Amino acid sequence: MNIRYLRRDEIDKIKWNSCVHYASNGNIFGYVWFLDNVAKDWDALVEGDYESVFPLVWKEGRRGAKELVQPPWMRELGLYSVNVLSKPRIQAFIRAIPEEFSSIAIHLNEQNFLPESEGFQMSPQTNYQMLLQPSYEELADQFSKEWFLQLGRAEKHSLGTVLNMKPETLAEFYRKYAPRNPDREARSHALLRIVYNILHRGWGFTSGVYNPEGELLAANFFIYSHSKVLSLTPLVSPKGKSQGALESLFNTFLQTHAGKPLLFDLNTDGADGFVQGMGAQPNSYFRIIR
Repeated sequence: MNIRYLRRDEIDKIKWNSCVHYASNGNIFGYVWFLDNVAKDWDALVEGDYESVFPLVWKEGRRGAKELVQPPWMRELGLYSVNVLSKPRIQAFIRAIPEEFSSIAIHLNEQNFLPESEGFQMSPQTNYQMLLQPSYEELADQFSKEWFLQLGRAEKHSLGTVLNMKPETLAEFYRKYAPRNPDREARSHALLRIVYNILHRGWGFTSGVYNPEGELLAANFFIYSHSKVLSLTPLVSPKGKSQGALESLFNTFLQTHAGKPLLFDLNTDGADGFVQGMGAQPNSYFRIIR
């Protein structure tokens, strides 16, 4: 198996994106333009003529050492391939990671199964997904009691959903209501870059829930890719939470997408009562550390 280590400026963008597009486990995170807009520094491992690719996102750590890390806005990366994702192939890529990376703490995608003999600490992560093929009535049958209560509150407060709000409105809402993080400002700029790149390709849309006074209470950005719809950044204000705004936003999404041959990717990284309440099912992937 011919695996090469390439610096970012050596990568053939067209061949790389083609591999991610046609890979059986392809997802939005693997495209060159997505990586470029989120990761400051990244290199890669490439098999043959871009039959398989493995992004290596890194940062400079203590004493100038390089560390492989999982960047914001990318739940998982790992190996993408148009070939069979066998354990020997995954093992070969892991072994091909250059020794110059002094530590590794990354998320493999859901179809990467690493043999335990490789000496990594493996930590299971949980994403949630749901099939959108059933009718809306069938999907709504899976809602929890709390979900129905919240939808009732949203109706009581006459909340309404608006599509295609300005990306800047979403980014500003993110800065206000995203979980506290020291690099929240930088993440909001990365979010804006992602949104504009997706909209340019016609692969997604913004969604917001407003009250009758015109106040934004919940927002999200949805991305279409690889027969999936991904929920990128569900956000809700304290007032919106008390009035069922986020439940209303997702309910509208389900009403407009039910019956379509798509998988809804809730894009979580752990147990999540909110998405469980809408009937989403757990799906595991792994964080590996060394």
